[in-house]
Amino acid sequence: MRRMALAAVAALVAVPMAAGPAAAGDAFETTGDVLRWALPAAAAGCAWQQDRLASYAVGLGTAAVVTEGLKKGLGDSRINERPNGESEGFPSGHAVTAFSGAGDLMLHCAPGNPWVAATAGGAAVLVAASRLDADEHDLLQVVAGAALGFFSTGIQVTKGPGGSGYGLSYELRF
Repeated sequence: MRRMALAAVAALVAVPMAAGPAAAGDAFETTGDVLRWALPAAAAGCAWQQDRLASYAVGLGTAAVVTEGLKKGLGDSRINERPNGESEGFPSGHAVTAFSGAGDLMLHCAPGNPWVAATAGGAAVLVAASRLDADEHDLLQVVAGAALGFFSTGIQVTKGPGGSGYGLSYELRF
């Protein structure tokens, strides 16, 4: 599973970038858009294999709810304004999903594997950079999204004593 995740992320980085120099800007943004979903999909596949899909889904879902709550709640405040003049920029949702997937791949799917860490982490940074390049977010919005996504991977759904009920806990080991 670890090799499949690494190969899938590497292929998804390379394919859109092969479009040629004329489409480099569009290819960069497209690559970010694709990786935004590919990283959490790879992490979910790994979590399913490891019988911890509920934990990953709750963590990513919580991060998504917090992201949308902040975007709506901050309204027209300066921190929520995108570089292109539009609103609802804080935090970057692309960075949230990318860093959630990358963090899970690094910390839970292949802990200690420098190749997975470099590939997943690099792909998440590429997503963040594509948002900056497209003038969709400023650096603070991207960093906030990256932190929210990464730290969401520590949420765990646990079964209660004797298998009855469920509970939530938080643990993030590096």
